[in-house]
Amino acid sequence: MARTRRRRRKWKFLGAVLLVALGVPALYGLYLHLTLALPTGQDHESVRLYSAPFLLEPGADIEQVRLEARLLHLDYRRIAGKLSAPGEYRRDANGFEVYLREFLYPDHWRKADMVRITVEDGKIRRLVRLPDQTDLGPIPLEPQLLGGIVAASRQVRDWTPISTIPPRLIDAILAIEDRRFYDHHGVDPLAVLRALWLNLRASAVVQGGSTITQQLAKNLYYTPERTMLRKIEEAMAALVLEQKYTKSQILESYLNEIYFGQAGSVAVYGVGDAARRYFGKSVQELTLPECALLAAMIKGPNTYDPLRDPGRAKKRRDLVLARLHDDGKLNDVGLATALKTPVRTAQSAVAGADAPFFMDFVLSQFEEPLQARPRHGLRIMTTLDPEWQRLAEEALKVAIARLETRYPTLRRPSEPLQAALVALDPRTGAILAMVGGRDYRVGQFNHAVQARRQAGSLFKPFVYLAAFERGVLDPAEAISPLTRLTDEPITFTSGGTKWEPQNYDKKFRGEVTVRAALEQSLNVPAVRMAQTVGIGRVVHLLQNMGLQGPLDENLGLALGTSDVSLLEMTGAYAALANAGMFIAPTPLRAVLEQTGDKTSDVILAQAPEPMPVVSPQAAYLTTAILKGAVERGTAASARSLGLTGIVAGKTGTTDEHRDAWFIGYTPSLVVGVWVGFDDGMSLRLTGAQAALPVWVEFVKQVLPAAGTDFPIPAAVVSRAIDPESNLLASDNCPASREEVFLEGTEPTQYCDLHAPSWLERFKRLLQS
Repeated sequence: MARTRRRRRKWKFLGAVLLVALGVPALYGLYLHLTLALPTGQDHESVRLYSAPFLLEPGADIEQVRLEARLLHLDYRRIAGKLSAPGEYRRDANGFEVYLREFLYPDHWRKADMVRITVEDGKIRRLVRLPDQTDLGPIPLEPQLLGGIVAASRQVRDWTPISTIPPRLIDAILAIEDRRFYDHHGVDPLAVLRALWLNLRASAVVQGGSTITQQLAKNLYYTPERTMLRKIEEAMAALVLEQKYTKSQILESYLNEIYFGQAGSVAVYGVGDAARRYFGKSVQELTLPECALLAAMIKGPNTYDPLRDPGRAKKRRDLVLARLHDDGKLNDVGLATALKTPVRTAQSAVAGADAPFFMDFVLSQFEEPLQARPRHGLRIMTTLDPEWQRLAEEALKVAIARLETRYPTLRRPSEPLQAALVALDPRTGAILAMVGGRDYRVGQFNHAVQARRQAGSLFKPFVYLAAFERGVLDPAEAISPLTRLTDEPITFTSGGTKWEPQNYDKKFRGEVTVRAALEQSLNVPAVRMAQTVGIGRVVHLLQNMGLQGPLDENLGLALGTSDVSLLEMTGAYAALANAGMFIAPTPLRAVLEQTGDKTSDVILAQAPEPMPVVSPQAAYLTTAILKGAVERGTAASARSLGLTGIVAGKTGTTDEHRDAWFIGYTPSLVVGVWVGFDDGMSLRLTGAQAALPVWVEFVKQVLPAAGTDFPIPAAVVSRAIDPESNLLASDNCPASREEVFLEGTEPTQYCDLHAPSWLERFKRLLQS
C-alpha cells in the first residue's frame, strides 16, 4: 500500500515536471507569437539631415569652389564616354558635363538634368542644359546626406524592398551566412552539428550555427548576451517568425537590419545604406565583388572594414567568392576575375564628413520647435557646406599637430590640447562649418558652442566700435582712427579695490592713435576708451550683437574678462563684416515633411531677420583698423603663414595665456578659432601663436587669392596721410598711407615735417 502511494507521488511529480517542461515553452511560444513582429519600411523612417546645396554660377573660380571634389563627395562617377545616367560626369579641356540627380528642395522639385559647365581661364563662363544647349542661370548641386536619427540612434535607414535587391547580393549573403536558409524552419540542426564538430576539433569557437532567422531575432528582440538560455530563446523566436512570415519577408527584414559598422558618428544598417556609404552607389548597381565584400563584413563589420584593413577585408571577401563557386553560383572564369578585383570604396566613405558636432547642434535646435511632431519622415535642410567642413576638420587637425610638434609642452596625454572652429556667412547667418573639438569619438563636448571662456582682447574692437557709433550719433563726440589716446600708468578703484591695467609687454608708449592702440592691442588705451564711452554702452552693444551670457559691467570687460562661446563671439564679428547688421547664427534652412514623391510641406523655415545694431560708418571704421591688425598689428604673422587677400581680424589672449583666439573676416566669410586646455592650464602662447595658424590653415583654402574689399559706406571719406605727422600727406612726404574718416573728422592741414617744394606751395596757394 505504501509502495503504491510512493509510486503515485513519483508519477505525479514527473507529470508536474513534464507539464512545466512542456507548458513553459508553450506559453513562451504563444507569447512570442502574439508579440513578435517584423519591422517594415515605415518603421524605419528617420529624421534626415542634409547639407546646404552648393550653387554653381557663372564667374565662380573652378578650383576655388572645388567642383570636382564636391562631385566626388556626392558620389558622382567620372566616366570617359557619353553620360547615360544621373550621378555621372566627365571632364574635358573646356569644362564639365554633369548628369545631375533629381532632388526635392524646400521650394521646388528639380528633375534630373544633363548640364554643360563651360570653363575659361579657370572660371565658370556658361551653364547650359544638354542636349538643347539652353542657357541656365545658377544651378544647385544636390545637398549631401549627412546622417539621420532613428529613435535615439544616429543612423540612416534606407529600407530596400527585396524585389529590388540583386540576386547576386542575396546569393553572396546566403553562401556565407546561411546556405540552407530555404530548407530549414528557423533552426538548422545540420548547421548546429557541423559547428559543434568544428569547434570541438579546433578546441575553440570557430563557427556558429545560427541561421539568418536566428540572427534576425537576436538583432531585433534580444541583447548580445551569449548564454545557453539566450540561445534557446533566440531559437524559439526564430521558429515563431518562420511560422508567422514567409521566407521572403524574413530575408527582406534581415537585409535591412544588418549592421555594417560606422561611417563617422553614423551607424550603417541595411544593404541599401551600406551600398551608398561604402561604394557610393545604389544596391542595384553593386558588382559581384562588391556584393561579396558586403556579405563578408556581416560577421565582423569592424574586423572586416575595408576602410581600416583592406587586406583582411579582401581575404574574407575571397572566401565568400569561393563559397559562391562551390555552390555553383559562379563559374571558374567569373571566380578568377572577381578574385583579381581590388577592394575599392567610395570617396565619401573614406572622408566620413558627417560633421558630428554640427549635427548635434542642429538637433538641439530642432528639438524644441518640433518636439510635438513625430520624429519620422522629416528632412532637415541645414546650412553646412560639406566641402568646407572637411577642410575645416583637416585644417584643425594639421595645425594643432604642428603646434604640438613645435611646442612639446602642449602634448599632454591625460588632457589633450583642444581647439574649435566656426565659419559663418555674415550676410545670412548661415553656419558653413563647425568643428567642436579634436576628436568626436573621444569627446562629444562641443567647444564651439558649449564652452564658455574668457575672450581677452577680442572685446577691444567693440569698445572702439561703441566710440565710433557715439560720434555718428553726436558729431561733437566724434573720434577718428587718428584720435590720440594716452598710454601711461593709471589706477582705477572699484569696490575699494585698486586696479592698474598693464600692456602685454609691460611697456607704456605715451600718446598713441586709436589705430595704433587697436592694431597693437594695447590694454591701457582700451580701458581709458571704455571709461570715456561708458561701459554700459559697450555692454548694451555686445548684447545686441548676440552675446547671451552675463557680461561684467566694469572696465575689465574691455580686456575680455567675461565668458563667451566661440559661436557667439564669431557672430558678433559677423555684424562688423555685414556693415553693422547682426544676423543670429543658424544651422537650419528649413525642416520639411515629405508628402509625396515630388512634394513636401515646410514645417519650419529658418531665415533670421537682420537687425541693425550699429551704423555702417562705425562698423567700417572698426573694420578698417582691424585690416591693419592683420597687415602690421598683432596678426601680421598671418602673411608669413600663407594668407593672401583682404582680411580684417583680431587676436585674443587671456590672462596667464589660458585661452588663445583669432577671429578674422571678409565681406562674405567670418571664421573664429579657439585653442586651449579644458582644465584651464596655460598654453604659454598668444592668440597669434596658437589660434592664428589654425585659422590660416583653413581660410587660405577657401578664400580667393584676391578677395573683395569691404565697401565704403556713405559719409566715410579716405585721405592720404603722412604716417609721421598724421596730417594730410604732401608731395614731399617720403611715404603716405590711406586712412578713413567719418566725414568732417578728417585732417585739413598738410604735413609740415617735410619742406614743401615750390610746386607744392603754389598748389596750396591755388587751393586757398
